[in-house]
Amino acid sequence: MLIAVTGGTGYLGAHCVRTLLARGDQVRLLVAPDARDAPVLKRFEEIGDISDIDVLVGDVRDSATIDKLLGDCDALLHAAGVVGTDNRRDALMWEVNALATEALLTRAVGEGLDPVVSVSSYSALFPPPNGVIGPDSPTVEGRSTYAQTKGYADRVARRLQSRGAPVVVTYPSSVVGPAFHTEAGVTERGWAPLVRWGVAPRLRGAMQMVDVRDVADVHAAILAPGRGPRRYVCGGTLVAFDEMIDALERGSGRNFKRIPLSRRMFRALGRIGDALSGIVPLGDGLSYEAALLLTAATPTDDSATIADLGITWRSPIDAIVASFPRDGLAQNAADPGV
Repeated sequence: MLIAVTGGTGYLGAHCVRTLLARGDQVRLLVAPDARDAPVLKRFEEIGDISDIDVLVGDVRDSATIDKLLGDCDALLHAAGVVGTDNRRDALMWEVNALATEALLTRAVGEGLDPVVSVSSYSALFPPPNGVIGPDSPTVEGRSTYAQTKGYADRVARRLQSRGAPVVVTYPSSVVGPAFHTEAGVTERGWAPLVRWGVAPRLRGAMQMVDVRDVADVHAAILAPGRGPRRYVCGGTLVAFDEMIDALERGSGRNFKRIPLSRRMFRALGRIGDALSGIVPLGDGLSYEAALLLTAATPTDDSATIADLGITWRSPIDAIVASFPRDGLAQNAADPGV
């Protein structure tokens, strides 16, 4: 099976490509010009036969590039996106997350690829009307630019699904775990200041977290033709905020000073972060949307994912610990058993 992949040099996408190559698929990988020398590309070549991966350098927003990407492919995994809470990238998020995704999914369906997989986010479904995020939760308008652009793309995917197109949408929660020779994920970037300073709030809150390797396994499992349109939530486990800080202490080997903070105050700090993000870089953890997700402690319904795909979630606590270097070296993320 020849699979067109976007976003394969990113945190989640790299794990997906690794998993596909390890099981014997062929991959045509679209790589942005600024990532043509990404270290992970060499690692992909070491997994299987070098002929199993075809690297195409180009821009996902360019129509001619998309023609080259999709030509002769059997399926598409679209994982490219601009992730984060920095509103200085609003225009780029709309270009890539929304408009380029619309063009790519529509073209892939028109070319007869099956399945056409779009990696969304549970931010596109938050907050859900019934208090639980599931595959049939309605798409929301979104508070941040990131959530709004993912919501736009989700509505595009659902319109295609309503016409019977073999579009599959996944909704990962906060993805954690060791990177596979890429930069850290957005969740790890969010907690990085806490680790750096050794200070964290003591807060009543929780967030759904899922191991990045489990999300890669989900995408490998759904990349099979003939099963029609589907949607899968990859929520994982609801982790209390204090448990997350415990895991950060274990992983970093240091004790944090914990400062009691009310949920109202935490949300207020998120609003301040939003106001300042267009002026100074504050990282990905200090935003109103992140504060809402954390303090709302909204669970997910992963029953269809688990039943249809036979997935068993790893412990996100162990994944957080595994994301820290050991003896100056990163954990062996290439080993799916780590």
